[in-house]
Amino acid sequence: MEKVTLSLERGEILLDRLLQDGIGIAHDCGGKLACTSCQVVIREGMEGLDAASEDELDLLGQSGTAASGARLACQVSGIGELLIEILREDAPIHASMLPVTVSERAAEYLAEQLAKHPSALAVRLVVEPAGCSGHGYRIEPSEVIRDEDSVFENRRVHIVIDAASMPYLQGTRLDVRQQGLARRVIFDNPNARETCGCGENFGVLALSERRASAES
Repeated sequence: MEKVTLSLERGEILLDRLLQDGIGIAHDCGGKLACTSCQVVIREGMEGLDAASEDELDLLGQSGTAASGARLACQVSGIGELLIEILREDAPIHASMLPVTVSERAAEYLAEQLAKHPSALAVRLVVEPAGCSGHGYRIEPSEVIRDEDSVFENRRVHIVIDAASMPYLQGTRLDVRQQGLARRVIFDNPNARETCGCGENFGVLALSERRASAES
């Protein structure tokens, strides 16, 4: 996510203000409350904003990616200083929440790794900029489950994913492959357009490609 601080004046719409300031943000429907591509997360300044309408809340709920403080920039008006986070433009857009699952082998392997960290509550999956394909996976034990996290329980293993990573991981299935004496987690990710040879980095459809696909 990209963090932005700005001051919203009475009567201004957040989407318009961002575009006027030259800050890139997707708005596939042109700000007509027909998509969720302009979704932002309000981190500070929520108290100065007008309440979200039922239609906006319904659309956010249908997106399956809404975090705590999520709003649609085309619907945000009010006054005051705001700290917001903007979803990366290439984040895949889903109409509903697709669960992240693990195979029996992956569950066994992840449970073994968690056992080495007694204070860990879950396995955290993170997508971050990396590698030749643009994005990379990171797996780590997590001692904290945040309000914005999506939580999945598979075969007694808890998987947690932050709001920024969730669009890239929806529908992913984790497996484990034996490579020599080592075992490696394999991501069967339906959002990945291309995967590098190491299997740890991937690319997704660019925004323009997603638009062309939606229009065809």
